[in-house]
Amino acid sequence: MLKISFLIDSNTLPKGGASIGAAVAIKHPTFLLNDKTHPHQDDPDYAVPVPSGENVRIYIQEANYGSTGGIAPNGIIVRRFNDVPLTDAIMNDARQRPIDIPNFDLDLGPIPDFIGYNTEETPKWTQTPPSWAWPNMPLIDQDLRAGWTPTYVPYVTFNASKLVSGLLEYGVVFALTRDGANVQYFYFDPFLKIG
Repeated sequence: MLKISFLIDSNTLPKGGASIGAAVAIKHPTFLLNDKTHPHQDDPDYAVPVPSGENVRIYIQEANYGSTGGIAPNGIIVRRFNDVPLTDAIMNDARQRPIDIPNFDLDLGPIPDFIGYNTEETPKWTQTPPSWAWPNMPLIDQDLRAGWTPTYVPYVTFNASKLVSGLLEYGVVFALTRDGANVQYFYFDPFLKIG
């Protein structure tokens, strides 16, 4: 398993969108790889290498641990693979897609939180809104609910393809709530090198 933890300082974020359709683009954040610092952790163009068939888990962590906000990844955008734009048809074809269908899940966490996934919804591929910097790209997202929840750490997980390899340009959508009731949405654009 490959664990990528993106570190977000919620105190420096602009005002986020009120819905996933109005998510606000932010610059690529610093990341940890398997809970360790990495020589390229601040390079927005670095493609994290992922072996064929490897399970990838993506976490969004608060860089400012003093914050009382709740933060969770809730969407994956797949933009381009080997410089070819991705489509819903490609992402629904196991022979062509670079990653399988992402799953949104929760680990038990150390402290109470107030943001979690709506587990009664099954995510499906849709498209990014026309107003986004990446319009009409395949997007899969999980509804969130704000309110006090048991102690969990949300993440999104998927498997890299065993059949195709190359550079995946993708996006991570995440949500932030500071009061347990209102949610703001953001997204950014990392890379994976599959195979």
